[in-house]
Amino acid sequence: MYHTEQTINNQKTTSPELQIIRKPKTLNMLGISSTNFHNKINNGLLPPGIPLGPNSTGYFKHEVTAVLIAMATDKSQEEIKALVKSLIAQRQHLGS
Repeated sequence: MYHTEQTINNQKTTSPELQIIRKPKTLNMLGISSTNFHNKINNGLLPPGIPLGPNSTGYFKHEVTAVLIAMATDKSQEEIKALVKSLIAQRQHLGS
């Protein structure tokens, strides 16, 4: 995963390279069905998509990757929910 460095108030911060992936690629990365995918979003176990247009949604690749790593390292559902909340909160600071 690539990161960009920014200096804010003399502090270096890193932010992920933003790449948007569509649902088919997201499902392929996770290896789950569409129904399971939406259930995980509704249960707070995956971050929701971002609107790209009136009939189009995308997902940040770095967010999907972070959740996939959490699942692969046997994090509990509560830990994954906390991660998802953190990822959603970080969206407010992207690009700043």
